[in-house]
Amino acid sequence: MKRYARLWWSCLRQAIRRDLQFRSQTIINAFASAAELVLGLIPVLILTGTSTGGTGWNGPLTLVVVGLYGSCTGLMDCFVTPNLRRIDGYVRRGELDLILVRPVNAQLFAMLRWMEPAELGRVVTGLSLAVAGAHAAHLPLDPALLVEAATWTAMGCLGYCLLWANLVYLAFWVDSTDPVNDVAQQLREAGKYPLTYFPKSVQLVLATEF
Repeated sequence: MKRYARLWWSCLRQAIRRDLQFRSQTIINAFASAAELVLGLIPVLILTGTSTGGTGWNGPLTLVVVGLYGSCTGLMDCFVTPNLRRIDGYVRRGELDLILVRPVNAQLFAMLRWMEPAELGRVVTGLSLAVAGAHAAHLPLDPALLVEAATWTAMGCLGYCLLWANLVYLAFWVDSTDPVNDVAQQLREAGKYPLTYFPKSVQLVLATEF
C-alpha cells in the first residue's frame, strides 16, 4: 500500500507541476468549472419551484443535492475522467503495452495516472453550496447523519466510476469507446436532481445502476 501511495503522490505532484506551467489557463479552468456548477443550479431551482408540492423538495434541500453532486463530479473529473478518456487511445495506439510492462498494477496505474487538479475548484464550490443549503434548510448537525450521507455519497460516486470504467473496457472489443465517455458524462447529469423528480421506472434504473 505504501508503494502505491507513493506512486499516486508522485503522479499528483507531476499533475500540479504540469498545471503550474500554464497558470492562467489553470485559473481559468478552475473558475469555469465552478461557474458551470453554479449555472447548473438554474434548471434545478426552476424545476424545484414548479414541483415542490409533488416531490417534497424545496430550494435549500435541492441545493444540498447539487452541491454534493458538484463535489463528486469534481473529484471524478480530477482523478478518474482524464484516465477513462485515455483508455481507448491506449488500446488503439498500442500504448497499453507500455503500462503492462511496468512493475505496478496495470489497472490501477491506468486509472489514476493522469489528474487535473484545476477541477478540484468544483469540489470547494460544491461543498460550499451544500453547507449553505443545509443551513438554509435548518438541517440538524447530527454526526451520525453526516457519516451516513458521506457514506452513501462515496458509494454512489465509486459505483458510478466502476460502471463507467467497465463501459470503457469495451475498447478491447469495439472500434472506439469515445461515444461511451460522452454518454456516461451526460447520464451523470441525472445525479444533480433528487430521485423523486423521475418516474418510477427511471428511479428503479438509477437506484440499481448508479
